[in-house]
Amino acid sequence: MPPNRNLVYVFDVAGADPALLDHEPSVRHAVDRVLDASGLTRVAEASHRFEPQGFSLAVVLAESHLAVHTWPEDGTAYLTLTTCRAPASDAFEDETAALLTDLLAATAVTVRRLV
Repeated sequence: MPPNRNLVYVFDVAGADPALLDHEPSVRHAVDRVLDASGLTRVAEASHRFEPQGFSLAVVLAESHLAVHTWPEDGTAYLTLTTCRAPASDAFEDETAALLTDLLAATAVTVRRLV
């Protein structure tokens, strides 16, 4: 069996402000803050806006990728980060959950780590 080269973090956002989830600059700001905290390297990105609301954003990283998908009508979103190296902070999961809670005015952010 080949060695596991990926860490996968899934941040499930609930009870978030629908206006923030539908405001692409606000979500992009949250993604920028997550990437800054992780110490990972942005290479490229692509996004798609859905009608009447919501969008998806994918960021290609030198270390793999990050994706965020929003459902403003439900006040939910999820952010997934796949990386071949651990983020810079040992408290990355808790710090990112707190950051997303604050920036998206969420009532809860649950974290799952897949290895």
